[in-house]
Amino acid sequence: MSVEGGMSGMQQRIVCVNCGKVFFAWRPDTVPGAKIKCYFCKKEMEDEAAKRPRPEPPAAPAPAPAPAAAEGPKTDQPPPTN
Repeated sequence: MSVEGGMSGMQQRIVCVNCGKVFFAWRPDTVPGAKIKCYFCKKEMEDEAAKRPRPEPPAAPAPAPAPAAAEGPKTDQPPPTN
């Protein structure tokens, strides 16, 4: 859990394959397939967590049927004429 709270995951030490510099990246548990971008050279890379398959999103619930349009009150009176 992060120090601020609210996001579960781990902070990992990563060595950039492009520039060789060391940096730390937050690896959230909720998005294991996200790629990492080097803070120094901005090269995007994958670590072990990024190579894991992303979890399937939960299926959206079926939309509720729309209510029938109201036509207004029905009366036995004929429409007014001017």
